[in-house]
Amino acid sequence: MMDVAHKPDGVRAASCWVCGSLRTKLFRPSTIAEKMTANAVAITDANYGITAAIFRCDSCGFLQCPDVSGVLELYQDMEDPGYALTAGPRALQARKLLEILEKFRPAPARLLDVGAGIGLLLDEAEKRGFYAVGMEPSRWLAGLGQERGLRLHCGVLPHGDVVGPFDAICLIDVIEHVPDPVDLLRTIRDVMAPDGKLVMVTPDVKSAMARLMGKNWWHFRAAHIGYFDRTTLERACHAAGLKPVHASRPCWYFNAGYLWDRVMAYLPRRWRLKAPSILMRLTVPLNLYDSILFVVEPIHGSDEARSA
Repeated sequence: MMDVAHKPDGVRAASCWVCGSLRTKLFRPSTIAEKMTANAVAITDANYGITAAIFRCDSCGFLQCPDVSGVLELYQDMEDPGYALTAGPRALQARKLLEILEKFRPAPARLLDVGAGIGLLLDEAEKRGFYAVGMEPSRWLAGLGQERGLRLHCGVLPHGDVVGPFDAICLIDVIEHVPDPVDLLRTIRDVMAPDGKLVMVTPDVKSAMARLMGKNWWHFRAAHIGYFDRTTLERACHAAGLKPVHASRPCWYFNAGYLWDRVMAYLPRRWRLKAPSILMRLTVPLNLYDSILFVVEPIHGSDEARSA
């Protein structure tokens, strides 16, 4: 497996990925004990609190991990059987996200899902009348979706086989994984229709739950290298020529046994219990209000003139 190097704490503080300020300083030292492998970026990874060194921007407050390199190679090699086993609840989650999208851009429309996994949202979007196309860097995940006949391309944007304009774009729990979030948003804007809408979701590092859990918050993970709050996410959008038109807190859906295992991960190993079998058949909604959902649209010339 490919591994990723991370430098010793405080070796360098890169410019802020959101505002470009050079005023960044160490916020939290690395808790990674060894080189990262593809297992560290698995969607179902439960090593909460394990991150590379996090630096904070004194200008805008954005938190980032600049000392990690080679992240894309890890995602290309990543395999996650546990993700495929939880497809049922995740498909329900996709339907709920599409219901929000349809309030702003209903089908029929051309939809692009960036970071599509095995294509669960693509499948649900097709059922609702969208022409759905997906992008996924993991060769293993993309392959599972392709076997089901979905229009799922392995790779990242820009991609020669993924040509806009798209009326609707989904970016669900992706932006926190990339080292240049503004560039990603600009690339997405380039393939958006003039009246297109982007639905994006990311963890909120300033949420009440994040503050309560502190360093043990479940979104502090090796795979997450950028930590947004509502202000920094909105700033990144504007830097990319996008503006939010809706904000809310998304609800997630989980297999109850999956949640049980996640709770057990916080306990000492000798206290952990196996989930009762009945839990494996139950799906439960969960909203801890620690993620942000934005619907955004392109900023056009008239919008820029009004805001000047």
